[in-house]
Amino acid sequence: MDLSCFFYGAHLHHSIDDYLASLVEKGRSPLTTKAVRGDLAGFATWWEAVRRRPFAPDLLREPDIHAWRMHRQLDAAAAPSTLNRALNSLRAYLAWAQKADLIAANPADTITSLPTSSPSPKSIPSAAVDALLRTVQSERNERVRLRDEALLALLAHAGLCVQETCDIQLRDLDLDGMTVTIRRGKGGRTRRVILNAETVAVLRRYIKQLRCPKGLPVVGSDAEHEPLLVGFDHTSAGQPMHPGVNQRLIQRVVDHRAHEAADRLRADAAGLSSLERAAELNDLARQLDDATPHTLRHSLARRMLESGADLAMVQRTLGHSSIATTGMYLTPSDDDLRAAMERAVS
Repeated sequence: MDLSCFFYGAHLHHSIDDYLASLVEKGRSPLTTKAVRGDLAGFATWWEAVRRRPFAPDLLREPDIHAWRMHRQLDAAAAPSTLNRALNSLRAYLAWAQKADLIAANPADTITSLPTSSPSPKSIPSAAVDALLRTVQSERNERVRLRDEALLALLAHAGLCVQETCDIQLRDLDLDGMTVTIRRGKGGRTRRVILNAETVAVLRRYIKQLRCPKGLPVVGSDAEHEPLLVGFDHTSAGQPMHPGVNQRLIQRVVDHRAHEAADRLRADAAGLSSLERAAELNDLARQLDDATPHTLRHSLARRMLESGADLAMVQRTLGHSSIATTGMYLTPSDDDLRAAMERAVS
């Protein structure tokens, strides 16, 4: 059923707009705010379609939320994790509305979340990460190569989120101290991330040869607040450089480089006489086909745990508020299970 035709207002109820504004004031990321808006707009649209009257929080009753959850679960076939996220958004909005004296009680208080399985975050093995980073070296455009090397090193070796990578400023780098400061990370928190020697070397080369060939800006200057990473204007002659990249560019770079690496691995596999080794390279290529910036972040966490780091170290690196979130990396991935089954029958 198309619910849009039942949506009474051209805009969300003013309380939802006010709640979203409060999230922005608290420093919630644009992506988080956008997701919450979508969750609340979806619920309000459904409610207006079913109740055939304009949505308002003081009209809600607990049976409404039960009915909505049943609709999302059965009719819309929403995944438990997706439905729980929307329920959390609704629950938090109604808690805010109660504090703001817009409603007398929170009708979502007793609504429980659906049980979910805990699949391991998708990651790729270190050999695939290595193949990805090596592929950039063949880029003939020196400026693009230097930028992409720096970008991929921050994702793969520092485990940064896409938005965190976009937000890094020149003043946030301490290459002598081998750290980068993330000013607004997960949950709006600030943290320092340790950089390994390879990443420091890549960033030094990027700073010296491309970003700041005349030296880093003076401490306290406006230039020091400029974004670390740069883009290129492909519509202008000479493709001039400009400070700042967005999430779409980072995702495009990772996708392009991952497919380049996958194609190279498949070409290498085709020339091998060893079927076993060819199968290994083709498997790495398969995993690279689906690589994303978040895959690289997950991959660092897995590599850290496999090399002996404890959960607290991984939690600090990734910026998780709860160590329970970090614990999901202990769950075997599909590829772990596939490899274990292959070993069992070989």
